[in-house]
Amino acid sequence: MYDRNIVQAFETSEYRARLDKVRALMSSAGMDALVVISQANQCYLLGYNSLSGDEPQAALVTLHNDPYFILRKMDANAAVEAGCWLPQDRIIAYPESYVGGEASAWDVIGQFVKDKVGASARLGVEVSGLGVFSYPRLVAALGGEEPIDASDLVGSCRLVKSERELLYMKEAAAIGDRAMLAGIDKVAVGVRHCEVGAAIMSALCAGTESIHGGPPVSPPYIRGGMLAIAPHQFWIDEVFAAGQQYYVGPITGTRHRYVAPLTRTVHLGPVPPRRQNQHEGVLAGHRAALDALRPGATCADVARAFQAAIRPYGLTKDSRLGYSVGLDWTDGPSLGTNNDTEILANMTFLVHLGFYEPGEFYFLSDTVRVTESGAEPLSNVPRILFERPA
Repeated sequence: MYDRNIVQAFETSEYRARLDKVRALMSSAGMDALVVISQANQCYLLGYNSLSGDEPQAALVTLHNDPYFILRKMDANAAVEAGCWLPQDRIIAYPESYVGGEASAWDVIGQFVKDKVGASARLGVEVSGLGVFSYPRLVAALGGEEPIDASDLVGSCRLVKSERELLYMKEAAAIGDRAMLAGIDKVAVGVRHCEVGAAIMSALCAGTESIHGGPPVSPPYIRGGMLAIAPHQFWIDEVFAAGQQYYVGPITGTRHRYVAPLTRTVHLGPVPPRRQNQHEGVLAGHRAALDALRPGATCADVARAFQAAIRPYGLTKDSRLGYSVGLDWTDGPSLGTNNDTEILANMTFLVHLGFYEPGEFYFLSDTVRVTESGAEPLSNVPRILFERPA
């Protein structure tokens, strides 16, 4: 059992171990305190699994004591029920009058931080999580001195996953597999793209017989055919057409905010030789990338192995072929020839192999776990070019 309450996704001891890693990095960077702005990072450190809109919230991490969590009153009152492991006296509520009015909650948050750590503290802030209006308000409330930019500090601690994190990602993958197959089964000539999207979303929410579903992090992308050119558009007011190729995804189940995306491609009717060659080339690249994804290699090594494998098929790819994934989706370095980040065991990557040409869209992607002996895909959906009747 967990040592606080059943809502917590992890034992309190795991959250404290995460804090220890963060504090070690803070100390090395000369910080006395850190203001955590990212809601994903707040969830990672505190277990608070709830989404706020534009209302500010922040965690204050110091080198020795439990963090403080500062958020609006209606959320603070229910923070424990939302999974936060902190004792109630470390959860600080600011009044509802600071929501939607001229007064800024960043003034309250900054003043609280200043009062707790002192004006002379060496303070880090996740600057990337602040906007052009919120940043100066927070800095002014802190006393006017520019903080240390600590935008990537907590994120670097999230790269290597614990066994329970990996369990949640496997559960997310199982949900995603069911949703992918439900979507592909719905694809047919004359069917609207939105109907396939609805089948996928329903399956993501429903989960499996043994795993509860959750709110999808993102709707599915459904792209292809002669009208679809934009690679990051969810779907359009269109129907599936004979002779065309479409990709579905990336989609993922969600377990305690952990994800494991995948993408597959569907062809309506017999697959012509040029598209079959493209599929076989991507499969070769997929195998090469997974063979290279092992401890001690770099992200650039993986990208170069992929590029070498697809070259004999006449294929080129000028964008990255994936990135670290986990809590709330992207959480670390990209798999690109310009990234020399070392790969470690229990990192997790989305190997994201997309080719975008008008009328020739193709995509295959898998979330993989790096083991001591190589990469282990989390999805069990076949890595085939799915052929549907025309």
